[in-house]
Amino acid sequence: MAKKRKTTATVRHPFLYRLSFTDKSPPLIKKAMARVHYSTRPVTITLTAEHVRKSMKLGGAGRSDICAGAICTIAHAQSFPHPVVGGMDFHATRVFIPSKRNAFGLPSDCFVYEHNATKVAELNDTRGGQAKLLEMIERDGPISIELKPHRVRSIVGRPGKGRGKSGKRAKSLGRGARLRWARMQLGGPPA
Repeated sequence: MAKKRKTTATVRHPFLYRLSFTDKSPPLIKKAMARVHYSTRPVTITLTAEHVRKSMKLGGAGRSDICAGAICTIAHAQSFPHPVVGGMDFHATRVFIPSKRNAFGLPSDCFVYEHNATKVAELNDTRGGQAKLLEMIERDGPISIELKPHRVRSIVGRPGKGRGKSGKRAKSLGRGARLRWARMQLGGPPA
């Protein structure tokens, strides 16, 4: 009998919420931990100028929850094979989409996707980047973003950097100064 594929990751994703009670007090940041589920099929969404304008109006520069990518994902909620309850985190290479809320209204379960829109995420995090993104969309047209199922990176035997035919990683000597020190100790060539 074949082993059933695991659908829930062993990790949880923190959704951060900023609460401010008065104008003078510093904001209080609260964390809601959500169980991460693997997505099963790819979804394609289209980023338009309207999404970027809405993000600019909300002050989404440097924020993963109201950036142009997050607003675009909320607008395409019907395209997903699972429920989308809003309040997602759109990071540089991944997007975490809440699918279930707890009794307090905070995300308790979410799905993770990888995306190919690193340029969009970079422009959202720079000063004046959203204006450049809007200009780029108005000039070249809407941007198609492909959200792919999260790939599991720790499967034994999966080809990758530093792995031989046996599927095991080669032992690392370290990075930076530790690598230079190890080379010096072993008598290898300088970096």
